[in-house]
Amino acid sequence: LIEDYVEAGRRAGLVVDCIVPSLISPVNAFEKAMPDVFANEAVALVDLGFKNSSICIVHRGELILSRVVGIGGDRLTNGLAEALNVSYAEAEGIKIGMPTEVQSQLEALVLPLGRELRASIDFFEHQQDHPVSQAFITGGAARSEFILHMLQQEMMIDCKILNPTAFLQLELPSQQAVEIEQVAPQLTVALGAALATL
Repeated sequence: LIEDYVEAGRRAGLVVDCIVPSLISPVNAFEKAMPDVFANEAVALVDLGFKNSSICIVHRGELILSRVVGIGGDRLTNGLAEALNVSYAEAEGIKIGMPTEVQSQLEALVLPLGRELRASIDFFEHQQDHPVSQAFITGGAARSEFILHMLQQEMMIDCKILNPTAFLQLELPSQQAVEIEQVAPQLTVALGAALATL
């Protein structure tokens, strides 16, 4: 697999210096954004990706558990599009904007993800005999307050959106600063991978 990535880089005219597993990236970004919580608590880092979601459990600065769940934002959007008989783009807007009339359809799509994430937390808590205090959510679907609320209910712990750019000193015009803040949860993997190469 690594040779395939190196060859793909070479064919694109690039030299691959470093390959960072995406599961490491949320941990790197979280350590920089919230160093005190990273060093002192047991927390779950949940990245709601396009095809898959991942959960990493960090306990006192150490990555203890990581798992990939085959449910991502694409599956949620496709499920909504099919249930409502609308286009993918319309379903994406509904997923984030969340009109109340589609909550039951979205709930049915999010519940399996929440259960899988809770199972990972249960496994950690049983193995380590220590509770997970809270979860930090990233990824595109993290922009939906309803999805965040559903995950919190299923995982039975406090869920917050992680801003991985919190530690950066950005000198941007006010409009761009607002835009960065809005998309920050989607930058976690990229920012965490960049931090790994420093």
